[in-house]
Amino acid sequence: MSTRRIRRQPESLPPAAAPLVDPWLVCPDNPPQRVADKRRHGMRLSALFDEFVQFLRVEKGAARRSIGTYQWCFGDFLEFARDRVGGTVLITHFTAELCRAYQYDLSARGLAISTIRLRLATLGSFGKWAVRRERLDKNPLDLLTRPQRKERLPRTPKWATVEKVIAQASDRRQKAILALMAYGGLRRSEVVALDVGDFASGFGLTRVKGKGGGEMGVPLPKVAQDILTEYIKHERADAHESDPLFVVRYRTKGGEWCERRMADHRIWKMVKALGKRVGVRHLHPHAFRHGCGTELLRRTRGNLRAVQAHLRHTDIQTTTRYTRLTQTELQEVVGVFDGD
Repeated sequence: MSTRRIRRQPESLPPAAAPLVDPWLVCPDNPPQRVADKRRHGMRLSALFDEFVQFLRVEKGAARRSIGTYQWCFGDFLEFARDRVGGTVLITHFTAELCRAYQYDLSARGLAISTIRLRLATLGSFGKWAVRRERLDKNPLDLLTRPQRKERLPRTPKWATVEKVIAQASDRRQKAILALMAYGGLRRSEVVALDVGDFASGFGLTRVKGKGGGEMGVPLPKVAQDILTEYIKHERADAHESDPLFVVRYRTKGGEWCERRMADHRIWKMVKALGKRVGVRHLHPHAFRHGCGTELLRRTRGNLRAVQAHLRHTDIQTTTRYTRLTQTELQEVVGVFDGD
């Protein structure tokens, strides 16, 4: 007869006594705090502006010079705000009262209205972006009354003066630069950015790097093509297509000759010296672009779209400045009263 072994179950232990908790250790029933709001309002204004600059660079694709202008204008405001606040400038300090005080300070410095509008526009763009990103509740610049822009006609030389200046250029390089600004309407920054391969005989310029990094072709009349062809034939015949079209040569301290792309400030100095020599002291590089737009509008009998396309204006309102009559033209128009 087999005997079955019965396994004894372990006796259950008595439950451990619950530890006593003092009432003062129990967390109070308080609503949760919004830590993000505290961090946002305690953030430095300069740090938020750095995010705005990153937005301009990456998402908007703004040009390096445009970003530099934003940073310079904001730096001037930040310096004023530090003196006004007496320390670190936070987001909460970016108010309409502070911006209005800054506007009054700019006016007290005797700055031009265009300069004041530019600096306020920088703060306005920054505030608009911050509101869109929910970093600010409202744009403080919306509460300001900005000074009205004064209409000013650009100082435009007569076309006969432009042709006279080009004819009196001292060398082929100088004449080629002037021809590009006068017949192609190029800015001086666009001129120095050209490569040898950007010029195509029979058409003009196949690639021009404009404002904001955009690129497009610019046709040139035959007179300008002949000047460019003559310059490349004698001055840049051995250059590759990827080499700069306009260069400067200089000697280092060691006596070695070097060559590099021309800087745009050299064109400014060149034009000012040439204008002084021919008796046109107010001449500057951008005056050739104004002269190009005015003369093209006259010869096309008021074709604004053609002028806009040639000068590569994004907004046609910029082109309409060339529709205003000069004093000489207006004098000829009012001469009809003498016919009776």
